[in-house]
Amino acid sequence: MKTFKLGGIHPAPSKITAGMPIEPLPLPRRAVLPLAQHIGAPAAPCVSVGDHVGRGQLIATAAGAVSAPLHASISGTVKAIGEVDGPAGYPMAAIIIEASEADHEADTVARDRRLAAEPQVVAADRTPDGIRDRVASAGIVGMGGATFPTVVKMGGKTPPEVLIINACECEPYLTCDDALCREYAPQIIAGVGLMLTACRGRRAVIALEDNKPEAAAALRAALGAESRIEVVQLKTKYPQGGEKQLVEAVTGRRIPSGCLPADVGAAVQNVATAYAVYAAVECGMPLIERVVTVTGSVAGRGNFLVALGTPLAELLRGLPDDCEVVLGGPMMGRAAINLDAPVTKGTSGVLVMPPAPAPEVEPCVRCGSCVDACPMGLEPYLLSTYGRMRMWDEAAAARVADCIECGCCSYSCISSRPLLDYIRVAKSALRRRK
Repeated sequence: MKTFKLGGIHPAPSKITAGMPIEPLPLPRRAVLPLAQHIGAPAAPCVSVGDHVGRGQLIATAAGAVSAPLHASISGTVKAIGEVDGPAGYPMAAIIIEASEADHEADTVARDRRLAAEPQVVAADRTPDGIRDRVASAGIVGMGGATFPTVVKMGGKTPPEVLIINACECEPYLTCDDALCREYAPQIIAGVGLMLTACRGRRAVIALEDNKPEAAAALRAALGAESRIEVVQLKTKYPQGGEKQLVEAVTGRRIPSGCLPADVGAAVQNVATAYAVYAAVECGMPLIERVVTVTGSVAGRGNFLVALGTPLAELLRGLPDDCEVVLGGPMMGRAAINLDAPVTKGTSGVLVMPPAPAPEVEPCVRCGSCVDACPMGLEPYLLSTYGRMRMWDEAAAARVADCIECGCCSYSCISSRPLLDYIRVAKSALRRRK
Protein backbone atom coordinates (compact mmCIF):
# COMPACT_ATOMS: atom_id res chain seq x y z
CA MET A 1 0.00 0.00 0.00
CA LYS A 2 1.27 3.48 -0.88
CA THR A 3 3.02 5.68 1.66
CA PHE A 4 6.00 8.02 1.95
CA LYS A 5 9.48 6.51 2.15
CA LEU A 6 11.45 8.39 4.80
CA GLY A 7 10.75 8.04 8.51
CA GLY A 8 7.34 8.07 10.14
CA ILE A 9 5.96 6.47 13.29
CA HIS A 10 2.92 4.50 14.43
CA PRO A 11 1.43 6.11 17.55
CA ALA A 12 -1.71 4.58 19.05
CA PRO A 13 -4.63 5.90 16.95
CA SER A 14 -6.98 6.48 19.92
CA LYS A 15 -9.85 7.33 17.55
CA ILE A 16 -12.38 6.99 20.35
CA THR A 17 -14.91 9.27 18.61
CA ALA A 18 -14.75 7.40 15.29
CA GLY A 19 -18.26 6.54 14.11
CA MET A 20 -19.91 9.16 16.31
CA PRO A 21 -22.28 11.36 14.29
CA ILE A 22 -21.85 15.08 13.81
CA GLU A 23 -24.00 16.92 16.34
CA PRO A 24 -24.76 20.65 16.09
CA LEU A 25 -23.51 22.48 19.17
CA PRO A 26 -25.93 25.20 20.32
CA LEU A 27 -25.07 28.64 18.98
CA PRO A 28 -23.30 30.87 21.49
CA ARG A 29 -24.88 34.02 22.87
CA ARG A 30 -21.48 35.74 22.64
CA ALA A 31 -19.06 35.17 19.74
CA VAL A 32 -15.43 36.28 19.78
CA LEU A 33 -14.12 36.41 16.20
CA PRO A 34 -10.35 36.98 15.85
CA LEU A 35 -9.28 39.00 12.82
CA ALA A 36 -6.29 36.70 12.14
CA GLN A 37 -7.80 33.24 11.60
CA HIS A 38 -5.53 32.57 8.65
CA ILE A 39 -1.96 32.87 7.42
CA GLY A 40 -1.26 36.35 6.07
CA ALA A 41 -2.54 39.82 6.87
CA PRO A 42 -5.34 40.04 9.47
CA ALA A 43 -8.77 41.01 8.19
CA ALA A 44 -9.80 44.66 8.49
CA PRO A 45 -13.06 45.42 10.36
CA CYS A 46 -15.83 46.92 8.22
CA VAL A 47 -18.36 47.29 11.06
CA SER A 48 -18.41 49.54 14.10
CA VAL A 49 -19.25 49.09 17.75
CA GLY A 50 -23.02 49.30 18.16
CA ASP A 51 -23.83 47.94 14.69
CA HIS A 52 -26.36 45.14 14.46
CA VAL A 53 -25.17 42.32 12.21
CA GLY A 54 -26.84 39.21 10.83
CA ARG A 55 -25.47 35.67 10.86
CA GLY A 56 -23.28 35.28 7.77
CA GLN A 57 -22.82 39.05 7.28
CA LEU A 58 -19.37 40.34 6.28
CA ILE A 59 -17.74 42.03 9.30
CA ALA A 60 -14.08 42.26 8.19
CA THR A 61 -12.53 42.40 4.72
CA ALA A 62 -9.36 40.77 3.39
CA ALA A 63 -6.43 43.12 3.87
CA GLY A 64 -4.05 41.93 1.17
CA ALA A 65 -3.29 39.32 -1.47
CA VAL A 66 -2.79 36.72 1.27
CA SER A 67 -5.66 37.34 3.64
CA ALA A 68 -9.28 36.27 4.18
CA PRO A 69 -12.50 38.08 5.10
CA LEU A 70 -14.51 37.32 8.22
CA HIS A 71 -18.25 36.88 8.70
CA ALA A 72 -20.56 37.01 11.71
CA SER A 73 -21.28 33.52 13.05
CA ILE A 74 -24.29 34.78 15.05
CA SER A 75 -26.73 37.67 14.72
CA GLY A 76 -26.37 40.38 17.31
CA THR A 77 -24.78 43.66 18.27
CA VAL A 78 -21.09 44.43 17.87
CA LYS A 79 -20.06 45.04 21.47
CA ALA A 80 -16.33 45.58 21.02
CA ILE A 81 -13.50 45.63 18.51
CA GLY A 82 -10.18 45.20 20.27
CA GLU A 83 -7.83 42.79 21.93
CA VAL A 84 -8.82 39.61 23.74
CA ASP A 85 -6.70 36.82 25.18
CA GLY A 86 -6.07 33.86 22.88
CA PRO A 87 -5.83 30.19 23.90
CA ALA A 88 -2.23 30.56 25.06
CA GLY A 89 -2.95 33.82 26.87
CA TYR A 90 -1.45 36.11 24.23
CA PRO A 91 -3.54 39.07 23.04
CA MET A 92 -5.23 39.02 19.65
CA ALA A 93 -7.47 41.49 17.85
CA ALA A 94 -11.10 40.40 17.58
CA ILE A 95 -14.66 41.49 16.94
CA ILE A 96 -17.09 40.58 19.74
CA ILE A 97 -20.77 40.06 18.96
CA GLU A 98 -23.52 39.54 21.54
CA ALA A 99 -26.94 38.15 20.62
CA SER A 100 -30.23 39.20 22.15
CA GLU A 101 -32.77 36.56 23.10
CA ALA A 102 -34.65 37.27 19.86
CA ASP A 103 -31.46 37.11 17.76
CA HIS A 104 -30.45 33.82 19.34
CA GLU A 105 -33.85 32.22 18.88
CA ALA A 106 -34.15 33.31 15.24
CA ASP A 107 -30.65 32.05 14.40
CA THR A 108 -31.30 28.73 16.12
CA VAL A 109 -34.56 28.15 14.24
CA ALA A 110 -32.99 29.05 10.88
CA ARG A 111 -29.98 26.83 11.52
CA ASP A 112 -32.12 23.88 12.60
CA ARG A 113 -34.23 24.21 9.46
CA ARG A 114 -31.16 24.30 7.25
CA LEU A 115 -29.66 21.22 8.89
CA ALA A 116 -32.94 19.31 8.70
CA ALA A 117 -33.52 19.97 4.99
CA GLU A 118 -31.49 19.71 1.82
CA PRO A 119 -29.60 23.04 1.47
CA GLN A 120 -31.10 25.31 -1.14
CA VAL A 121 -28.92 25.72 -4.20
CA VAL A 122 -28.31 29.36 -5.08
CA ALA A 123 -27.59 30.98 -8.41
CA ALA A 124 -23.83 31.24 -8.75
CA ASP A 125 -21.16 31.76 -11.37
CA ARG A 126 -19.52 28.34 -11.71
CA THR A 127 -16.79 29.42 -14.10
CA PRO A 128 -13.21 29.21 -12.76
CA ASP A 129 -13.17 32.94 -12.01
CA GLY A 130 -16.63 32.84 -10.48
CA ILE A 131 -15.76 29.96 -8.17
CA ARG A 132 -12.53 31.61 -7.07
CA ASP A 133 -14.35 34.88 -6.37
CA ARG A 134 -16.93 33.07 -4.26
CA VAL A 135 -14.30 31.11 -2.34
CA ALA A 136 -12.40 34.32 -1.63
CA SER A 137 -15.49 36.26 -0.52
CA ALA A 138 -16.63 33.36 1.71
CA GLY A 139 -13.42 33.57 3.77
CA ILE A 140 -12.42 29.95 3.14
CA VAL A 141 -8.99 28.86 4.36
CA GLY A 142 -7.20 25.55 4.72
CA MET A 143 -9.09 23.76 7.48
CA GLY A 144 -6.53 21.08 8.23
CA GLY A 145 -4.72 23.48 10.54
CA ALA A 146 -2.48 25.50 8.22
CA THR A 147 -5.27 28.05 7.46
CA PHE A 148 -3.69 29.28 4.22
CA PRO A 149 -6.28 31.26 2.19
CA THR A 150 -7.76 28.70 -0.20
CA VAL A 151 -8.21 30.99 -3.19
CA VAL A 152 -4.45 31.66 -3.35
CA LYS A 153 -3.85 27.96 -4.07
CA MET A 154 -6.46 28.06 -6.82
CA GLY A 155 -4.94 30.91 -8.79
CA GLY A 156 -1.72 29.43 -10.17
CA LYS A 157 -0.80 30.18 -13.76
CA THR A 158 -0.14 26.49 -14.45
CA PRO A 159 -2.95 24.02 -13.67
CA PRO A 160 -1.85 21.22 -11.34
CA GLU A 161 -1.40 17.76 -12.79
CA VAL A 162 -3.24 16.41 -9.76
CA LEU A 163 -5.34 18.01 -7.04
CA ILE A 164 -4.88 16.02 -3.82
CA ILE A 165 -7.62 16.21 -1.21
CA ASN A 166 -6.17 15.43 2.20
CA ALA A 167 -8.57 13.25 4.21
CA CYS A 168 -5.83 11.27 5.97
CA GLU A 169 -6.39 12.76 9.43
CA CYS A 170 -3.26 11.00 10.70
CA GLU A 171 -3.22 12.76 14.09
CA PRO A 172 -4.28 10.45 16.91
CA TYR A 173 -7.70 11.15 18.48
CA LEU A 174 -9.05 13.46 15.73
CA THR A 175 -12.06 12.22 13.74
CA CYS A 176 -13.74 15.39 12.41
CA ASP A 177 -12.67 14.76 8.79
CA ASP A 178 -13.65 11.10 9.03
CA ALA A 179 -17.11 12.09 10.27
CA LEU A 180 -17.46 14.67 7.50
CA CYS A 181 -16.61 12.06 4.83
CA ARG A 182 -19.08 9.55 6.26
CA GLU A 183 -21.99 11.99 6.48
CA TYR A 184 -21.41 14.47 3.65
CA ALA A 185 -19.68 12.44 0.93
CA PRO A 186 -21.84 13.77 -1.96
CA GLN A 187 -21.21 17.36 -0.92
CA ILE A 188 -17.47 16.71 -0.64
CA ILE A 189 -17.39 15.20 -4.15
CA ALA A 190 -19.25 18.27 -5.44
CA GLY A 191 -16.78 20.54 -3.64
CA VAL A 192 -13.80 18.72 -5.14
CA GLY A 193 -15.35 19.08 -8.57
CA LEU A 194 -15.68 22.83 -8.04
CA MET A 195 -12.06 23.00 -6.91
CA LEU A 196 -10.94 21.19 -10.05
CA THR A 197 -12.84 23.67 -12.19
CA ALA A 198 -11.40 26.62 -10.26
CA CYS A 199 -7.78 25.52 -10.66
CA ARG A 200 -8.40 24.18 -14.20
CA GLY A 201 -7.19 20.75 -13.15
CA ARG A 202 -8.00 17.50 -14.90
CA ARG A 203 -7.99 15.00 -12.05
CA ALA A 204 -8.22 14.83 -8.29
CA VAL A 205 -7.30 12.20 -5.72
CA ILE A 206 -9.04 12.04 -2.34
CA ALA A 207 -6.49 10.35 -0.08
CA LEU A 208 -7.41 8.57 3.17
CA GLU A 209 -5.48 6.25 5.46
CA ASP A 210 -6.62 2.63 5.35
CA ASN A 211 -8.03 2.84 8.90
CA LYS A 212 -11.07 4.73 7.55
CA PRO A 213 -12.84 2.13 5.37
CA GLU A 214 -16.33 3.50 6.03
CA ALA A 215 -15.34 7.00 4.91
CA ALA A 216 -13.62 5.64 1.79
CA ALA A 217 -16.70 3.54 0.93
CA ALA A 218 -19.02 6.54 1.35
CA LEU A 219 -16.87 8.70 -0.93
CA ARG A 220 -16.63 6.01 -3.60
CA ALA A 221 -20.39 5.52 -3.51
CA ALA A 222 -20.87 9.25 -4.00
CA LEU A 223 -18.63 9.45 -7.07
CA GLY A 224 -21.38 8.40 -9.44
CA ALA A 225 -20.42 9.38 -12.97
CA GLU A 226 -17.64 11.71 -11.79
CA SER A 227 -14.62 10.29 -13.63
CA ARG A 228 -12.14 13.02 -12.74
CA ILE A 229 -11.98 12.05 -9.05
CA GLU A 230 -10.38 8.96 -7.51
CA VAL A 231 -10.52 7.78 -3.91
CA VAL A 232 -7.21 6.24 -2.77
CA GLN A 233 -6.44 4.56 0.55
CA LEU A 234 -2.89 4.94 1.87
CA LYS A 235 -0.99 3.10 4.56
CA THR A 236 -1.76 4.25 8.09
CA LYS A 237 1.44 5.95 9.19
CA TYR A 238 2.09 9.27 10.87
CA PRO A 239 2.51 11.94 9.41
CA GLN A 240 0.79 10.62 6.29
CA GLY A 241 -1.27 13.82 6.17
CA GLY A 242 1.78 16.07 6.03
CA GLU A 243 1.65 17.95 2.73
CA LYS A 244 5.03 16.80 1.44
CA GLN A 245 4.55 13.24 2.65
CA LEU A 246 1.09 13.08 1.08
CA VAL A 247 2.31 14.31 -2.30
CA GLU A 248 5.06 11.68 -2.28
CA ALA A 249 2.64 8.91 -1.29
CA VAL A 250 0.14 9.78 -4.04
CA THR A 251 2.47 10.76 -6.90
CA GLY A 252 5.78 9.11 -6.02
CA ARG A 253 7.46 12.53 -6.34
CA ARG A 254 9.43 13.97 -3.44
CA ILE A 255 9.22 17.75 -3.02
CA PRO A 256 12.77 19.20 -2.90
CA SER A 257 13.94 21.38 -0.03
CA GLY A 258 12.53 24.88 -0.27
CA CYS A 259 9.94 23.91 -2.88
CA LEU A 260 6.14 23.59 -2.87
CA PRO A 261 3.72 20.94 -4.17
CA ALA A 262 3.20 23.07 -7.28
CA ASP A 263 6.86 22.50 -8.17
CA VAL A 264 6.10 18.80 -8.73
CA GLY A 265 2.74 19.34 -10.39
CA ALA A 266 0.48 18.94 -7.36
CA ALA A 267 -1.92 21.03 -5.30
CA VAL A 268 -3.15 19.96 -1.84
CA GLN A 269 -6.40 20.94 -0.12
CA ASN A 270 -8.06 19.59 3.02
CA VAL A 271 -11.29 17.61 2.76
CA ALA A 272 -13.11 19.99 5.13
CA THR A 273 -12.04 22.82 2.83
CA ALA A 274 -13.66 20.97 -0.08
CA TYR A 275 -16.92 20.81 1.88
CA ALA A 276 -16.65 24.54 2.69
CA VAL A 277 -16.20 25.29 -1.02
CA TYR A 278 -19.38 23.34 -1.80
CA ALA A 279 -21.30 25.21 0.93
CA ALA A 280 -20.06 28.57 -0.32
CA VAL A 281 -20.63 28.09 -4.05
CA GLU A 282 -23.72 25.88 -4.09
CA CYS A 283 -25.48 27.17 -0.96
CA GLY A 284 -24.14 30.71 -0.58
CA MET A 285 -22.84 30.03 2.92
CA PRO A 286 -19.62 31.70 4.08
CA LEU A 287 -17.27 29.94 6.48
CA ILE A 288 -18.95 30.58 9.84
CA GLU A 289 -18.92 27.11 11.39
CA ARG A 290 -16.92 23.91 11.23
CA VAL A 291 -16.78 20.34 12.57
CA VAL A 292 -14.64 19.95 15.69
CA THR A 293 -13.68 16.75 17.51
CA VAL A 294 -13.93 16.93 21.31
CA THR A 295 -12.13 13.95 22.79
CA GLY A 296 -9.90 12.52 25.48
CA SER A 297 -10.58 12.54 29.21
CA VAL A 298 -13.83 14.46 29.03
CA ALA A 299 -17.44 13.33 29.36
CA GLY A 300 -18.93 15.09 26.33
CA ARG A 301 -16.87 13.50 23.59
CA GLY A 302 -17.97 13.63 19.99
CA ASN A 303 -17.84 15.41 16.64
CA PHE A 304 -19.67 18.73 16.78
CA LEU A 305 -20.71 21.37 14.27
CA VAL A 306 -19.53 24.53 16.02
CA ALA A 307 -20.06 28.19 15.18
CA LEU A 308 -16.81 30.12 14.92
CA GLY A 309 -16.27 32.33 17.94
CA THR A 310 -17.80 29.82 20.38
CA PRO A 311 -15.78 29.78 23.64
CA LEU A 312 -13.81 26.57 24.10
CA ALA A 313 -15.44 26.14 27.51
CA GLU A 314 -18.81 25.56 25.82
CA LEU A 315 -17.42 22.44 24.11
CA LEU A 316 -16.02 20.92 27.27
CA ARG A 317 -18.82 19.34 29.26
CA GLY A 318 -17.71 17.36 32.29
CA LEU A 319 -14.18 18.75 32.24
CA PRO A 320 -11.99 17.25 35.02
CA ASP A 321 -10.55 19.68 37.54
CA ASP A 322 -6.97 18.65 36.86
CA CYS A 323 -6.30 18.23 33.15
CA GLU A 324 -4.52 19.69 30.14
CA VAL A 325 -6.47 21.00 27.16
CA VAL A 326 -4.82 20.76 23.75
CA LEU A 327 -6.05 22.40 20.55
CA GLY A 328 -5.52 19.84 17.81
CA GLY A 329 -4.02 16.41 18.29
CA PRO A 330 -1.35 15.19 20.71
CA MET A 331 1.45 15.32 18.14
CA MET A 332 1.14 18.84 16.69
CA GLY A 333 -1.46 20.47 18.94
CA ARG A 334 -0.80 23.37 21.30
CA ALA A 335 -1.82 23.67 24.94
CA ALA A 336 -4.72 26.00 25.74
CA ILE A 337 -4.73 27.72 29.13
CA ASN A 338 -7.55 30.18 28.41
CA LEU A 339 -10.83 28.36 27.81
CA ASP A 340 -12.65 31.64 27.16
CA ALA A 341 -10.73 31.74 23.86
CA PRO A 342 -12.82 30.95 20.77
CA VAL A 343 -13.07 28.20 18.20
CA THR A 344 -11.54 29.48 14.96
CA LYS A 345 -11.36 28.34 11.34
CA GLY A 346 -8.30 26.20 12.12
CA THR A 347 -9.69 24.44 15.21
CA SER A 348 -10.00 20.79 14.21
CA GLY A 349 -10.10 19.30 17.68
CA VAL A 350 -10.05 19.90 21.42
CA LEU A 351 -8.23 17.16 23.30
CA VAL A 352 -8.38 16.77 27.08
CA MET A 353 -5.42 14.94 28.56
CA PRO A 354 -5.07 13.66 32.14
CA PRO A 355 -2.28 15.14 34.25
CA ALA A 356 1.03 13.34 33.78
CA PRO A 357 4.42 13.94 35.41
CA ALA A 358 7.02 15.45 33.13
CA PRO A 359 9.45 12.75 31.99
CA GLU A 360 12.99 12.95 33.25
CA VAL A 361 15.22 14.27 30.49
CA GLU A 362 18.36 12.19 30.07
CA PRO A 363 21.51 12.70 27.99
CA CYS A 364 21.39 11.83 24.31
CA VAL A 365 22.70 8.27 23.77
CA ARG A 366 23.25 8.75 20.01
CA CYS A 367 20.80 5.95 19.18
CA GLY A 368 19.64 7.62 15.97
CA SER A 369 15.94 6.96 16.62
CA CYS A 370 15.04 10.58 15.90
CA VAL A 371 16.91 10.46 12.58
CA ASP A 372 15.15 7.25 11.58
CA ALA A 373 11.76 8.72 12.47
CA CYS A 374 12.15 12.10 10.73
CA PRO A 375 10.00 12.14 7.56
CA MET A 376 12.04 15.04 6.19
CA GLY A 377 15.42 13.30 6.36
CA LEU A 378 16.81 15.75 8.93
CA GLU A 379 19.01 15.27 12.01
CA PRO A 380 16.70 16.36 14.83
CA TYR A 381 19.24 15.78 17.62
CA LEU A 382 21.60 18.24 15.90
CA LEU A 383 18.94 20.83 15.07
CA SER A 384 17.71 20.69 18.66
CA THR A 385 21.22 21.31 19.96
CA TYR A 386 21.60 24.30 17.64
CA GLY A 387 18.33 25.69 18.95
CA ARG A 388 19.29 25.15 22.58
CA MET A 389 22.67 26.80 22.05
CA ARG A 390 21.28 29.67 19.94
CA MET A 391 23.39 28.71 16.93
CA TRP A 392 21.05 30.14 14.34
CA ASP A 393 23.35 30.09 11.30
CA GLU A 394 24.26 26.47 11.89
CA ALA A 395 20.60 25.57 12.27
CA ALA A 396 19.77 27.28 8.97
CA ALA A 397 22.59 25.44 7.20
CA ALA A 398 21.27 22.14 8.59
CA ARG A 399 17.86 22.84 6.95
CA VAL A 400 15.87 23.60 10.09
CA ALA A 401 13.35 25.43 7.89
CA ASP A 402 12.42 22.07 6.33
CA CYS A 403 11.13 20.74 9.67
CA ILE A 404 7.35 20.26 9.51
CA GLU A 405 7.08 20.13 13.34
CA CYS A 406 5.36 16.75 13.27
CA GLY A 407 6.89 15.66 16.58
CA CYS A 408 8.15 12.27 15.37
CA CYS A 409 11.58 13.04 16.82
CA SER A 410 10.39 13.82 20.35
CA TYR A 411 8.02 10.85 20.26
CA SER A 412 10.79 8.43 19.34
CA CYS A 413 13.49 9.78 21.69
CA ILE A 414 14.29 7.16 24.37
CA SER A 415 15.91 9.89 26.50
CA SER A 416 12.73 12.01 26.60
CA ARG A 417 14.55 15.02 25.21
CA PRO A 418 12.35 17.95 24.07
CA LEU A 419 13.80 17.90 20.58
CA LEU A 420 10.95 19.63 18.79
CA ASP A 421 10.75 22.42 21.38
CA TYR A 422 14.29 23.57 20.67
CA ILE A 423 13.85 23.11 16.92
CA ARG A 424 10.87 25.46 17.13
CA VAL A 425 13.04 27.95 19.01
CA ALA A 426 15.54 27.93 16.14
CA LYS A 427 12.84 28.27 13.48
CA SER A 428 11.20 31.14 15.32
CA ALA A 429 14.52 32.95 15.72
CA LEU A 430 15.28 32.63 12.03
CA ARG A 431 11.83 33.90 11.07
CA ARG A 432 12.32 36.95 13.27
CA ARG A 433 15.72 37.58 11.77
CA LYS A 434 14.26 37.61 8.25
